[in-house]
Amino acid sequence: MDQIGVGIIGTGYIAAACHGPVVTAAPGARLVGVLSRRVDAARDFLTTLEVDAATPYDDLGAFLADPGIDLVVVASPDGLHFPQAEASLRAGKHVLVEKPMALSLADAQSLVDLAAERGLVLAVSYHLRCHAGHELLRRQILDGALGALRYLRLAWSFPIDESNWRARSDVARWWSLSATGTHCLDLARWFADDPADWTRFEAVLNTTRWGGRDESAVIAAQLASGASVDVLASIQFAEYTRLELFGDRGSAFCEGTLGPEGGGTIVLNGQPLDFTPTNPFAVQLDRLLAAINGQSAGPPADGAVGLRAKRDLLLAGGG
Repeated sequence: MDQIGVGIIGTGYIAAACHGPVVTAAPGARLVGVLSRRVDAARDFLTTLEVDAATPYDDLGAFLADPGIDLVVVASPDGLHFPQAEASLRAGKHVLVEKPMALSLADAQSLVDLAAERGLVLAVSYHLRCHAGHELLRRQILDGALGALRYLRLAWSFPIDESNWRARSDVARWWSLSATGTHCLDLARWFADDPADWTRFEAVLNTTRWGGRDESAVIAAQLASGASVDVLASIQFAEYTRLELFGDRGSAFCEGTLGPEGGGTIVLNGQPLDFTPTNPFAVQLDRLLAAINGQSAGPPADGAVGLRAKRDLLLAGGG
């Protein structure tokens, strides 16, 4: 394929601020269509992106019938991820789905199986694996800069009020866990290069403020490799992000590296780690396009990563 035609499902923040701009800027992609519940919202989305040659849709069937769409980006509320991703795969489209890929483990597994059966690329948007500083730090860690990794602490708070769709049980199952906690758990596994089952895993959820929703989650766990993991995820507090990684021969600290921008600072063994901030959503898309074109082994986070992350969410949030 010279250019891959992209269709985006959803017109909310993550679609408008993160996925849409990188699709329109990518040399290897073109935005072909946008699906929203209201066609005027899809039209406004395209106007904001200054895209004239794409079609606004309010019907999933018509959207998926567009022959120009090769890749579907599912950026809708959590509860819609599975049915929209499944329909896209059945229509012969490659899929990039926001996390979590489904609300149930069975549905997540069925997406992995369907993509494999149809020979399609299924990717899950764990974009922080594509942060330039994170990637450089991970290479240093795997090369032994910290010695044996012994402890990881990951904290991410981002305030969200009860008007957010995650407050509604019909379209979401978790709040802080699916907003920030799942990223933290994925990063812990990724930095440690350890996808195996946890040796120990305990979670405490604060559910006292908004009708039983997890406003904050604290997780204490141990990876199969032996490293202890401490996660704080919250939508109650002022914005705060910090990663701390300790090995038996060194330490690393990341400030302000979580989020969509790709910036922040990283200190490795007392010295600043020099990296060029790059939009991680753009890097994620470029690597996904390469995978679709057969130029790489796979996307940054494939369906297997999403399935593992789904299991971790169920451990943390119950069900």
